[in-house]
Amino acid sequence: MTFLLAFGAAARLTRLITDDYLTRYLRVWVVRRTGVTSDLSYLVTCAWCSGLWACGGMFTLAYFYGTAPWFIWPAAALAASWVYGLIATHLDGTEQ
Repeated sequence: MTFLLAFGAAARLTRLITDDYLTRYLRVWVVRRTGVTSDLSYLVTCAWCSGLWACGGMFTLAYFYGTAPWFIWPAAALAASWVYGLIATHLDGTEQ
């Protein structure tokens, strides 16, 4: 169960970093600050790249601290947000 939460949390974090409307200014700032061709700019715009690091971090935390409330609650919230986004996108038929 812990690793399912970690998976959902990593998926949501990846989406938050690379595509979410809320972090658009952070992505623009990183690209302007480091240049379009920098590795960091690529990291914040590539879901595959960010997903690798998000999964690595979340699964490491789940392995060592999977029963700690400070891990479970945020991971559950992120996973629930990701699942809700999938359902809403599927039901609406559009992505926002």
